[in-house]
Amino acid sequence: MIQKLGNKLKVQIDTPNEEKLQNINFQHVVDEPDEHAVLTLGEIMTTLSPEGSALDGVVLTSQKRYTK
Repeated sequence: MIQKLGNKLKVQIDTPNEEKLQNINFQHVVDEPDEHAVLTLGEIMTTLSPEGSALDGVVLTSQKRYTK
């Protein structure tokens, strides 16, 4: 049996003077979100970040559980 656990988005932003990427997580994302909408969300979060930040990318994670 396959049980859907959900989708998550992780927006990764490269902030100035930081070694690591800043990660902003979103839980309970709709199935198969539109690519344009996902990138627009990333751009919005980048504008809310410190000046000079740049969008590195967005990671979509889908989780399913397989049981007997």
